Amino acid sequence: MHTTAPPPKEHPVEMFFEALLVLVCVGVLAFAGLTVKKLFQGQR
Repeated sequence: MHTTAPPPKEHPVEMFFEALLVLVCVGVLAFAGLTVKKLFQGQR
């Protein structure tokens, strides 16, 4: 993307998409964790 970090308050859209990407990653990890827990509980 950019070799140098852009100054703050210059690309709010990029910051928004970065925050959205982080939220999506956290949500996917949490969903995967819950799915694995349910799978292991079902096997027992």
